[in-house]
Amino acid sequence: MTPEDLQTALARALATADAGLVAPEFAAQIDVLAPTRPELGDWTTPVALRAAASPTKRTELAAHLCTELRAFPAVADAVIAGPGFVNVTLTPAGRAHVICDIVTAEETDAGGGAGPDPTPLRALLSGSDQESVQAPLVYGTDVHMDPVSVDALQRGHAAACREQRRAHRAGIQTEGIDIARLGHPIEARMLNAVAGLPSALERSRRLGEADPFLTALVELGDSVENWIRRCPVTPTVDEDITVTHTSRLLALRAVIIVLAAGLRQLGASAPERI
Repeated sequence: MTPEDLQTALARALATADAGLVAPEFAAQIDVLAPTRPELGDWTTPVALRAAASPTKRTELAAHLCTELRAFPAVADAVIAGPGFVNVTLTPAGRAHVICDIVTAEETDAGGGAGPDPTPLRALLSGSDQESVQAPLVYGTDVHMDPVSVDALQRGHAAACREQRRAHRAGIQTEGIDIARLGHPIEARMLNAVAGLPSALERSRRLGEADPFLTALVELGDSVENWIRRCPVTPTVDEDITVTHTSRLLALRAVIIVLAAGLRQLGASAPERI
């Protein structure tokens, strides 16, 4: 379940709230953001703070949103966090489903562009085509990123490609996967960084500021590097290949796709070998 999925679910929950809970004029963007600490869950939203008809209705509206969100199989829990905030924790499968979305979108589009009305994910992946590489990340805004950070992202992409080649040599296939196995805390951080990148690009373009996307891209690079080191895709020579390894290989493919798309949104290359 991605931030975009949660935005849709929250919009529907607001529409089903009891009369008098939601301000009649509310039409603002529903923000779904990463919490400040991982123990607070996967995502947080201040929508009840902004949408409540009055300050006294914020907690009641947040409680309604929590009830509606808990009905989704991908949601492990949703709790009130202060007046008007809701923190959401996903199930391992709900968190990891984004990798299936990415691989499917990449196979479907095959670099053919995002179309006239792209989703945030397809808008991100459209950075893989040559025409999009020439376009600015945020229209009307110059993008300035530390060359060292770009180099680190390129090295991270190359490291992910190297790990994928190693897994292929070991005979690991992306068949018989179980994305619910991707439940390690390090994997949770990485999967959330992957899921958050499309909405960060959309937010940068909406605000006319590059920082949201650049910050999210650097976070993704850091989390991927840690994940590859701590959650091996390829087992050791005396270890059997398991469904966890096949599932991690699919996640690795999604990581490579998203890192490459992020680099190309910056007008940078995504080398497979460095």
